[in-house]
Amino acid sequence: MATKMYRRKLLKLFLSALIPLMIGVFTVITTVQQQKMSSLQRAQDKQDALLLRQQSEYQADNLNKEKVYAAFLDEVSKILMSANEKSSLIQIRAKTLASLRQLDSERKKYLLLFLYDTELISRDSQKPISSVLKVNDADFNGIYFRGTLESSCSFMYLYLHDVHLSNASFIDCYIDWSNFSSSTMYKTVFFKARLLRTSFKFALLDNANFSQATFFQMNFIGASLIACNFTGATWTNQTVDFSGANLTGAILSDQQLSKSILSNALLPNGTWGPIQRENLLINGNAERNVSIDSFFILQSELIVFR
Repeated sequence: MATKMYRRKLLKLFLSALIPLMIGVFTVITTVQQQKMSSLQRAQDKQDALLLRQQSEYQADNLNKEKVYAAFLDEVSKILMSANEKSSLIQIRAKTLASLRQLDSERKKYLLLFLYDTELISRDSQKPISSVLKVNDADFNGIYFRGTLESSCSFMYLYLHDVHLSNASFIDCYIDWSNFSSSTMYKTVFFKARLLRTSFKFALLDNANFSQATFFQMNFIGASLIACNFTGATWTNQTVDFSGANLTGAILSDQQLSKSILSNALLPNGTWGPIQRENLLINGNAERNVSIDSFFILQSELIVFR
């Protein structure tokens, strides 16, 4: 009997101690959960603040770019009404170069279209070079053009000599009688483009993509075409001139090469095309004894082809 009463006392004592213990455990768990929730809330608040700040900065930057672009259109439009053509072109060049440094690729595209539509950067055979806007060293990197059924992409007499056009795209575009000579055009895409009577003379086109393009009377004289992709591109016999070009690693089929002019060109497999010494001029003097080994060195020293 005494043993039973002792057990009951122990049970009561245990139960009386268990209740505050459970309350304590619950309190600890609740506190930990609250701290965790508070920590998560603080992290979320920081993330929200960061996103808000980034959004505000983006909106401010976007607004600034829009102001730069709008100011360019307004100022150039006023300059175009000036009677002094030479002075106007100098002013427009300065404003073009300055504006391009502040614009994103989308607005660069529209700025180029504005210059093209106002015929500042277009030149046909009847138009003197003095009346064309000099945009050499202009930054058009990353601009994107793509022809569609709803919106065609077409350029005639586009004159972009010695500009920066790397990572640009002219997908499914029609380009005729245009000039990209001496321009820097690394990784530029001309996928499915129709390119006619256009010059890429001395242009830097390493890793450019001309796959499935159509060529006619194209000038790649002296161009750097390292690792370019010409897969599926088509042209008729001898209408693509690769004279003096560097085609190292370029993707060109034997059929494409057989239809090309390859005089003094470094071919995809590292060999040379037909060497024609009589076509080389250095500093205005004909060189009759240029060796194959020295040709590539001479090419880098401003070789001029007839």
